[in-house]
Amino acid sequence: DKRGKLPYGEGIGIACGFYISGSALRINWNKLPQSTAHLKIDMDGGVTVHCLAAEIGQGSDTMLAQCVAEVLGIPIDWVRVFARDTDTDAIDLGSYSSRVTFMAGTAARKAAEVIREKLCAAAARLTGKDAKGFDTRMGQVVYLPDPEVSVSYFDAVLEAMAGKGALIAKGCYHDAPKMGGTHKGAAAGLSPSYTFQAYVTQTKVDPDTGFVRPVKVWAAHDCGKALNPLAVEMQIEGCLHMGLGQAMMEDFGYNRENVANPNLLDYKIPSSIEMPEVEVHIVESNDPEGPFGAKEAGEGPLLPILPSLANAITDAVGVRMYEMPMTPDRVLREIEKNARKAAASKKPARKDVPSREPVR
Repeated sequence: DKRGKLPYGEGIGIACGFYISGSALRINWNKLPQSTAHLKIDMDGGVTVHCLAAEIGQGSDTMLAQCVAEVLGIPIDWVRVFARDTDTDAIDLGSYSSRVTFMAGTAARKAAEVIREKLCAAAARLTGKDAKGFDTRMGQVVYLPDPEVSVSYFDAVLEAMAGKGALIAKGCYHDAPKMGGTHKGAAAGLSPSYTFQAYVTQTKVDPDTGFVRPVKVWAAHDCGKALNPLAVEMQIEGCLHMGLGQAMMEDFGYNRENVANPNLLDYKIPSSIEMPEVEVHIVESNDPEGPFGAKEAGEGPLLPILPSLANAITDAVGVRMYEMPMTPDRVLREIEKNARKAAASKKPARKDVPSREPVR
């Protein structure tokens, strides 16, 4: 409703995007799993998760603990995650292509399901009921046909360990379902699942200086099931920050082969002052391939902010930007070019003059 109706110098733009949840094309050309998780439970009942999924601030350690705790029906603080020691932790191919939740999370869930089977079998021995009727809930192993029949998690652990020692299990994510053709390059860009985004950006543009000031961003992201809604929201806001930097100011200047701005004093990134108000909308769906229906929320939320801001600039001052970053000098140059064209044709330079196709 706002597009084309705001005062000159103010505009609103929309853009959509999609992104992969890990690549269907593995980076190692062999038959080894892409993600593996090892679980161990000893006499204290605590669960240790070993997985080399790289925690780089995105919350993958918390995600692994959540996946295990959810399956076993125990508090998350009963789970410890080790993800740094190549001597003891199971292989994972790394944090790239927004794959960790989808692939490492699936591996952790599968390992926990193996442990759950052992606990249900132990509860069956203690109660004389059928093991297939048991499930792990709220620190108990509960017989679902008659919930009055249950065994505490710790009693089930001790029974499962009797005569055998620590409970150990592994889970892995191997390959995505077969997709694509057989021609060369057919697997490039394919993914076992995709996320989708839609962003609306409202901005102000100073027509005298070309300075762009985003005012508010409405960001909607379909991440499947949000395992950790707070972390998803923070990921989206972080992606917005990175995307706005790319859109408005981040650029390498070169003096022949030398970088002219090799430090963060000269290489500009948005500060908290430049960040607009952000309204995040987590759109949940249920992906059958992901752990508990989850998909990525790592890199996908970055994509739409760039064309969304470019479209808002077009709505604000009637110029179409085709080069990043959209710095004040570049925006002002396009405004002045538009004004010269309008003067030459003796028509007013209006922001609603039809332009080329919008940025997608």
